[in-house]
Amino acid sequence: MKQLKIILVALLALAGLGSCEDDEELVTVTAQNGSTLLAVDITTIELDRVNTANPVITLTWEDADYSVQTPVSYRLEFASDDTFTNPSQSAVITDNAITLSVDEINSFASRAGLPPFEWNELYIRVASFLGSVPGSVATFSNAVSINILTYYNYPFVDHFLVGPASASGWDNNNNNAVMFRDASNPGQFNYTGFFNSGPLKFLELRGSWTPQYGEAEEGNLSYRPAENVDDPPAINNLESMEAGYYTFSVDVDRLTFTLLTYEETLPSPLSSLTVNGSALAGEATLTPYAVGGEVFDQYIWYIPSVRLIPGEFTFTANGSNVWGGTTLFSGVATPNGGSIPVDIEDDYEIWFNSITGDYHLIPINLSQS
Repeated sequence: MKQLKIILVALLALAGLGSCEDDEELVTVTAQNGSTLLAVDITTIELDRVNTANPVITLTWEDADYSVQTPVSYRLEFASDDTFTNPSQSAVITDNAITLSVDEINSFASRAGLPPFEWNELYIRVASFLGSVPGSVATFSNAVSINILTYYNYPFVDHFLVGPASASGWDNNNNNAVMFRDASNPGQFNYTGFFNSGPLKFLELRGSWTPQYGEAEEGNLSYRPAENVDDPPAINNLESMEAGYYTFSVDVDRLTFTLLTYEETLPSPLSSLTVNGSALAGEATLTPYAVGGEVFDQYIWYIPSVRLIPGEFTFTANGSNVWGGTTLFSGVATPNGGSIPVDIEDDYEIWFNSITGDYHLIPINLSQS
């Protein structure tokens, strides 16, 4: 019979999280299959989204003994109920210990269905499998639960233009324009608009040169993840082209890009653009994209901050033409195309491309942008 033990330790000194008010004494529970839950020295954890990389929980268990000479693999399971109806699962673990960061435990809790900004029970157990790859038959440890306050897990990474080809120049925090994310493929981004003649890069965070993307050999993208990695060359195609309207498309998963002249006839510029609906208290007005008070592109519209609550909204162009979509955070709006949903309250940055109908929302306080 398998002998599996699990220890749950909350590392308060390192976690950057709110402490609990009701620390509990060490408890011991014997599982039905003979495994023993050894220790839970704290059962209430308030996650702090500011220090998301800090360690918060260490899980340690004894090696499972199947009385056969074969590798054993493990996987953690997290659920909102003690029957583990629809658990979120970790990757395969071959060791018998793992330390999870604030962001990792928040992500597992979110995927298990726990709502953000509320106290809820999160159930954890360890599944063990014969062999190095999890099979269909698992043996489980007894479950342990923690009372946890999670934060909202914004699931996307945004990208922003930088370089002389863009309005922001080589300033990484100069109202850099957002690239519009494909709602069906979060690794693909497009920007159809005006570009100067000059070099170009794009960033994941305004105000930081890392992570950033430039050009690699053979026209692919080069990724700089951290300061200790050399700067990639800029995307220089535009230096040999005249200023004008182009479509810049990237795939950050495959590290590829295209930069093509926009060949279609440009539409008539909008005279006004507003957002309306149950997601906001009243009508909010977008303006053409400007840097330093000077409009750079009359087809890109944005509002730097507007409070949205759970609900929906649409765009109204020229005072009467209603445009909408159906997907969260990004998508393509079309005339009378539905209402754009909002699922979490926050201050939002909203962008709209009147050439393509692309829209992009960034929850300012819930993202890292």
